[in-house]
Formats: sequence, structure tokens, C-alpha cells
Amino acid sequence: MKTHYQRLLPLALVALLSASLLSAAPEDGKGKGGKGGKGGEPPKGSVDLVAAAKPVPNPTPNFALTSPAVKDGGNLPLEYTGDGDSASPPLDWNNPPKGTQSLALVMHHLDPEGKTKIYWLMYDIDPMTTSVAKNATDFGKMGMSTVHNRVEYAPPHSKGPGAKKYVLTLFALSAKPDFKNAVAPITSDLLLAAVKGKVLGAADLNVIYTRSAGNSDEEEKRPARKGPPPAPKGE
Repeated sequence: MKTHYQRLLPLALVALLSASLLSAAPEDGKGKGGKGGKGGEPPKGSVDLVAAAKPVPNPTPNFALTSPAVKDGGNLPLEYTGDGDSASPPLDWNNPPKGTQSLALVMHHLDPEGKTKIYWLMYDIDPMTTSVAKNATDFGKMGMSTVHNRVEYAPPHSKGPGAKKYVLTLFALSAKPDFKNAVAPITSDLLLAAVKGKVLGAADLNVIYTRSAGNSDEEEKRPARKGPPPAPKGE
């Protein structure tokens, strides 16, 4: 005949096992709606491909990228998003490192699945350029956005509500990227491979966009940029 303690032992083991399983549940946001872009953090171990291309430690702390439309870490105004006018933001920069022969601009976001999404890609920017206007497209050559696979600025228009961080990075290069064997339009993978060993410094501008809960969560409905996109230029 089982004692009182023997009858309670199986129940205690079940409770202990359940607690262990709950404590081992993933904390990367996937189990709480993180997958699909609803505010979850990228999984641990995700590689930010743009950040990985920057030199560490930063050799050019005075190289700065700013915008008259938004401060670093500030909220991106609606007109520069897919819920507004879809305009690309104006930018300014100063103190590029000595020896800069070319500049490249990448705007990206690391999504909750750990993917590096490219929103804006410009390269072969003249090193004498120090600013670009709102909606500018003629200050270099434009590459492919991976968000909607078009050669244009892809305004932030993420799935689901919640705050998202987007990073604009300006790379100062010791030489123009070599794309002689590449087929246009240029992708971020091609650009980041081509600038390897040529990055003298990099400057970041971090911006935040918070979508309201009533907005569409369909990325496929992302509005096209107003006006015809620039035609890809041959390399």
C-alpha cells in the first residue's frame, strides 16, 4: 500500500518538469509574436551584415552623419515612411577620413527573424559631396532594396505595430567598389563584398519609426515611390 508521500511524488515530478519546460522557452520574441515583425528582438546569434562591414574599433569617431529632419535616435517623421509621402530623408555629413575616394550609403533594419533588410542603397558617391536633399536620387548610383526588390528608397512600412530601429550608415572608402563583373542593379551583398578592405570609416544615423496598431501588416502592399524609379546604370 502506497504511503501519502509516495502518492504525491509523481505529481511533484510533473510540476517540476512543467516548470523546467517553461523556463527553457525561447526569449527571442518568436513565441510572443516576434516572428513576422511585430516588435520581437532578433534571435541571439543573428549577424547584422551591415554592422559587420564597419571597422572595429571605430578609427574615425569625428566622422558624422546627421539629418535636418531627424536627430540620432529620434522618431522618423511620417513623410519619410510608407504611411506618409515615402520620401527619402535629407542628409548631411562631415569629417570624412583622410584618403576617402568614394562614399556609399546603406539604410537597413535587422528584423525579428535575424534578416538584414536593405531599405536604401547608394554607392559611387562623390567624396566631395557633403549633403543630399529630401528625395534626392542623383548623388550617386542606386542599388536594390531587398524589402520590395526595387531600385529605389523603400520607406519604412514594417509589418505590425510597434517601434522599429532603422540605421543609415555612410561608408568612407579608399577606392570605388569594383563591379566590373557584376550585373546591375547592385545588391547589398555585392556592395559589402566589394568594399571589404576599403572601409576607412563609417558613420551611423539611427532612426525610430513606430507604426500604429491600425496600419496594414501586409508588406506586399508597400506603396511604390512617387514617380518613376531611376533606371539602373550599367557598371
